[in-house]
Amino acid sequence: MFLILASVGSPWGHRVSAVIVHYRTPSETARAARAVAETSPDTEILVVDNASGDGIAARLATDVPAARVVLEPSNRGFGAACNRGARETTRPYLLFLNSDAYVRPGAVDALAAALEASPGAAAAAPRLSNPDGSLQPSIQRLPSPWRIFCESSGLAFLSGGRPPFAGHSATREDHSRPRAVEAVKGAALLVRRSDLEDANGFDENFFLYAEETDLLARWRLVGRGLVFEPRAEVVHEGGASAGDRLFGELQASLVRYAAKHHGRVAAIVSRVSLSAGAALRYAIALLTPGERGRARRARYRAALSGAAR
Repeated sequence: MFLILASVGSPWGHRVSAVIVHYRTPSETARAARAVAETSPDTEILVVDNASGDGIAARLATDVPAARVVLEPSNRGFGAACNRGARETTRPYLLFLNSDAYVRPGAVDALAAALEASPGAAAAAPRLSNPDGSLQPSIQRLPSPWRIFCESSGLAFLSGGRPPFAGHSATREDHSRPRAVEAVKGAALLVRRSDLEDANGFDENFFLYAEETDLLARWRLVGRGLVFEPRAEVVHEGGASAGDRLFGELQASLVRYAAKHHGRVAAIVSRVSLSAGAALRYAIALLTPGERGRARRARYRAALSGAAR
């Protein structure tokens, strides 16, 4: 359980549409939508149901009547659902929010104000926190073959995320101050509609994971930035609709990203790095007893499968 205090007189909510992608997480999706409704009442809420078949529309009609639901005929992936949500709305700012994330009071306003104050930025990202209130590191760097190798080999972990062995997600970053950053974990991201349209939306070839990283990389190529705003807090549980069984999608998406942004040779190098790293971790998991070992083996089997695509 958590307590959300309603926002009064939100100055930015009427300019924001919150898009929540739903896939068989009814409790989490209802919580995410309710948090937006209670902390930023003027924000439009749109839930894109990725053919879940779990009655989310009926639940939201009761729990969060302000939320509107659109149904995808099939699950075409997270990016495709985000694009559908963008097409179904017209407001100038779009808040893409994972179903397992929920905004804290003032978060929507803080993100919108940060983006308004940064004309060179296409997007603004919040401080992510764990359910216990602790920081969830979210500032990242764009992937490259070297950074993927550093993470897969364990060098990034052993170096504490410090250069030159920092990875793309295993990094040491300052989360205490507003600033321009290269990439973020995409559990919550406020974007300008005009920039999203200029980029032709999310690349729907990414089924799950790295779709926001690809978008940020494409914006960066044309001089459009990303700002981090720690005064906006979003709680992120992580893994509610994916978990270990879809960990392979992350590996596949990283290979796809490397091919798109760094070329065929980079994709081969990244695939080898990811496969070797997953194989090493699977071997270690064979020595891990009980349920923990079983879960880790399932995770790295999925990783091996994903990296091989």
